[in-house]
Amino acid sequence: MTIGKTAGVVVASMFTVLSLAAQGTPGGEMAAARAAYEQRADPVQAKAAVELFQRAAKADPASADARWEGARAAYFYGEYTEAAASDSEKMAIFSAGITLAKEAVALAPKGVEGHFWLGVLDGVYGEAKGIFKSLALVPEIKQEMKTCLELDPAVEGYGPDRVLGRLYYKLPWFKGGSTKKSITFLEKSLAGAPTNALTKLYLAESYKSEGMKAEAVKQLQEIVAMTPDPRWAPEHPQIKAKAERLLDKLQ
Repeated sequence: MTIGKTAGVVVASMFTVLSLAAQGTPGGEMAAARAAYEQRADPVQAKAAVELFQRAAKADPASADARWEGARAAYFYGEYTEAAASDSEKMAIFSAGITLAKEAVALAPKGVEGHFWLGVLDGVYGEAKGIFKSLALVPEIKQEMKTCLELDPAVEGYGPDRVLGRLYYKLPWFKGGSTKKSITFLEKSLAGAPTNALTKLYLAESYKSEGMKAEAVKQLQEIVAMTPDPRWAPEHPQIKAKAERLLDKLQ
C-alpha cells in the first residue's frame, strides 16, 4: 500500500527538490534530500530522497548526517513503498543503506543515529534474505542497539528497545528468541514513546503469540483510532492497515 498525491502537487514538489539539488553545493544537496524525505509518502519522492542523500554524501565526504539520513531514507523506501516488490530488490536498497550507515558510524562514532540505522537495516536486510540465512547479523544488531541504549535510548521514539523487542520476537527459540523478552522490551519502548504506532503493532503481535489476546486487541484498537504522531505520519496508513487485518482475525 502506497500513498499517492495529485499530479500537480507531485510536479510542484519535485520542481522544488530539483531546484535545490541544482544548486550543486553540499548544502543544496542536503536541502533537496530532506525536502524529498518529508514527502516520502509519495513513492517518487521516497526514491528521490534515497538518490539525493547519496549525492549529498558524495558531495560532502565528511558529512555523517548525509549518511545516516540516507540510511533512514533507504529503510523507508525499501520497507514502505511498492517500488521494492521483491526480496532481492529490498536487499539491494537495504545494502546501500547499510553502507551509508557504516560510513556514518565511522565518521561519528558517538552519533547515535548511525548506529541505530545500521542495526535497523541489518534487521530488515536479514528479513528479506531469510532469518535462517542471516543469523550471523544478530550479534551486530544487538551490539548496535546496546550502543544506542548507552548513547541515547530515546532515539527514534525509543527505537532501540523496539528493535530488540522485534528481534526477540522474530528469532527462533533455539537461537534465543523469546516472546516474553520481546514484550519486556516493547513495553519499555512504548512507555517512552506512547504515540508510536509501530511499537504498538509489534507489541500486539507479541501479545498474540504469548496468548494475551485482550492485550493485543487493545493495542490494535488504539492504532486504528489514534491520530498519527506527525513524526511518523507517512508510515501510519500501512501500520494501521496491518493493525486492522490482525484485529479482524482476533475479533
